[in-house]
Amino acid sequence: MKKVTAGILSVALALFATQSLMAQGTQPARAELTAKEVIAKLEAAGYRSITDVEKDDGVWEVDAVNAAGERVELDVDPVTGEILREYPDDND
Repeated sequence: MKKVTAGILSVALALFATQSLMAQGTQPARAELTAKEVIAKLEAAGYRSITDVEKDDGVWEVDAVNAAGERVELDVDPVTGEILREYPDDND
């Protein structure tokens, strides 16, 4: 009886591990935003005069004018469009 119980337990653990690994592998990858989508998100957030939208080191780098009228540079998350960093544009 102990051998049967141990065998059933082994099979159950193996099935659980296999299902867990399969579930991890089937998670859809989140697609990165296009430059047009980044611009649309920034405009919706109140930025204007958006220029120099380019990807560098895995993030979108953008020049824009913020709601206060200041020229800024932005680092934007490539998947969510979240602004990671805003700093003054020193390329005047």
